[in-house]
Amino acid sequence: MKTLLVLLLIFTALVTKAGEFTSSLLVQTGQMRESDLIIRVVTDLDAKKTCLAFYIRTSGTSPVVYCYDATSGFGATLSQVGHIKADELVIRKLEDTKNNFSCLVAYVSTPGTSPAVECYLNKQRFKDHMLEGGHLREGDLDVRRIIDPGNLMTCLVAYVKTKGTSPSILCYDSPNVKKRGALHQDSELKEGDLVVRKIVDTATRKACLVTYVSTEGTSSHLYCFDE
Repeated sequence: MKTLLVLLLIFTALVTKAGEFTSSLLVQTGQMRESDLIIRVVTDLDAKKTCLAFYIRTSGTSPVVYCYDATSGFGATLSQVGHIKADELVIRKLEDTKNNFSCLVAYVSTPGTSPAVECYLNKQRFKDHMLEGGHLREGDLDVRRIIDPGNLMTCLVAYVKTKGTSPSILCYDSPNVKKRGALHQDSELKEGDLVVRKIVDTATRKACLVTYVSTEGTSSHLYCFDE
């Protein structure tokens, strides 16, 4: 009798499991590869969001995702419209013409790294999509000023030159984006393993604090404000 009861319970569990129905509202609606960078387009049908998942084809990499409202149906139409390579750092500008968004992706192709991504709505269009407008190196920190003239945007990319590092990126509006200026370190703080550097973008009158630790596998963090 006990054996029969156990068999009946197992059969009931199997039937219940086989009869379950689950639906997924997340679907992949596209993908793109640029050298060792992979972007997968994921659409959330319920929330009507287009999400771009970025990762590097290296061991121990971590992905990054950025989402925005799907303004023109589902999916994305991606193309690379700018590319800068400086030492180990790679910066790519991608454009989603379907949803009218641009994304800057910065990464280094080393094991254990992850990309840094900043996306923003396209405001206007010019032929000059992206150019480097300044460079600063302080100790093991490297900071580059990237200009997007067509969208009146300036982006700072910072990374630490140690093994397995991940860069950081931060973009801000720049009405006088073509104004000449330089990056310079205004001050610094070192406490134990922590390093904090205050970097001033004289062209946009922005001050940015860059924080990091000088160890393998680290990543920098940017916080900017009006000077």
